[in-house]
Amino acid sequence: MATTEADVLGRYERRLTEKYRFGLHVIIDHMSCLVSLLHHAQTELKSLEALAQKKLPQMLPFLNLVHDKINVVTQATPLFLGYDHLLAYIKILQQEKQSFDPRPQPWNALRLYDTDYQDQFATKVDVFTTLTQELDVHVREFHVQVERHASLLQLLSQKREAMYAILQQVQNQQLPTNLKKHKAELKGLYERSLVKYKQALQAGPIKLEKQIQHEIRHFTAHLRSMVLPHWRVCHTVRRANAEVSPESPLSSRQLELVEAFISVVMHLHDHVGDFCSTAMKKQTFLDQVTAFEMVATNDWFVVCTSPLKLNFHEPLDQPLFGAYCDDLQHRMNELHTLRNSNKFQSAVAHCEASRVDVGRCFLKVEHSYVP
Repeated sequence: MATTEADVLGRYERRLTEKYRFGLHVIIDHMSCLVSLLHHAQTELKSLEALAQKKLPQMLPFLNLVHDKINVVTQATPLFLGYDHLLAYIKILQQEKQSFDPRPQPWNALRLYDTDYQDQFATKVDVFTTLTQELDVHVREFHVQVERHASLLQLLSQKREAMYAILQQVQNQQLPTNLKKHKAELKGLYERSLVKYKQALQAGPIKLEKQIQHEIRHFTAHLRSMVLPHWRVCHTVRRANAEVSPESPLSSRQLELVEAFISVVMHLHDHVGDFCSTAMKKQTFLDQVTAFEMVATNDWFVVCTSPLKLNFHEPLDQPLFGAYCDDLQHRMNELHTLRNSNKFQSAVAHCEASRVDVGRCFLKVEHSYVP
């Protein structure tokens, strides 16, 4: 992954803070305290908003303002402890801290709280009174400490600016002489690579594979629709926890075929692609169908000795089903032969190379410098 100017500068800022951490510990402590205060207020704000929504809607404009101001202060929190960065942060705190004070609000000054929730409202609102008072104290102390450590903080700022100047110089040396022309060339390269990729997808072997896959999906969908009545019966049998009556004349082999058919059909209903495997074992499946239809037609499924009336009168058209299976096998063999052919593998390799080239050209366009 390419390393950007911002990545390098960010790592350098963290390295500076780590190097001078002992001299900065007072500043870091104050920053942590301020962040903690705002985080606590944000947590309380969420629960107070929910309460006010139901019981004191006239409080909502104030809460919305507090929410916005906390976001402003949070977004302004400096990631680097430079002198100018911290002074800008202190200025924003001084400007916004009074917005958190609920005391001038009429609903608070007159204690116009919902009587059933008076204590709950008072406790939560006092959080913001305390926040305002603590911010008054902490911001003043923080400002004093920033000025006391000004020489160290200014040194950090100077080192950061020096690194930024070096990065800018390196960037300018790497820029093409004609940036607009360079970006246009990259865009043209990307568009040409995209055309080549689209052409690669239209290769004969690739199109033939898609056509065969479409035909296979067509056959499996037809096979699924043909056994749909059987699936409904199987679904009913499973839900009713029914079993074949012990008094039925079926042999143990036929009973096994019935149980196997129920399991197979329940599975195939949700996994249509597995009809490809069924087609390879067509005769076994048709034997299972015959045994199952004999039981379903004669109402030999019972629940606690009581016959399960299924009214099954839709036997499978076995010759047609078998013909679909034969066609499906033929298409699968064609697909297998195609995928193992040199022409197909060469076309796939060309498509993959074209796709990679498109991605590479796209990244070049994205990362090109904006004039």
